[in-house]
Amino acid sequence: MSLGKIFGVNRRSGKPPSGPTWLFVVMLVPTLGCAPRQARVESDPRGPGGEAVRRQLEELARTDLDALNRAEAAHFADARAYTYDTEALGFSASPGVRVSVLEATDGGFSALAQAGSIECGVFIGSADPPRSYTRTAGVVSCRS
Repeated sequence: MSLGKIFGVNRRSGKPPSGPTWLFVVMLVPTLGCAPRQARVESDPRGPGGEAVRRQLEELARTDLDALNRAEAAHFADARAYTYDTEALGFSASPGVRVSVLEATDGGFSALAQAGSIECGVFIGSADPPRSYTRTAGVVSCRS
């Protein structure tokens, strides 16, 4: 069977159809795995496969803090100060991750991300580190 018959392409004009066949193909493609992936964690980190779940949670928290760090840097470039207002930054945390800006001044910021039993922190500039395990400015550090 030719693709022309499957997709309904007119051999003479080479144009795709505008009718129901084309609509079927457009609706079918996302169900075949072409849709964007969303990070989801559906297990308990203490149960079977817990180490894999813990790594997923940590990756989500790290990714969110990296994104917040970039958004804060862009805001600082414009306003010469960091902000507590994540909405003004256009930042939103991943589902299941809670991000809190603990300090935001013209000299730096610090933030925490919590995902399940995982907690990650980051700080920039003269801001106080959010936890004792965050020792290097600009580096996201985690603990479980």
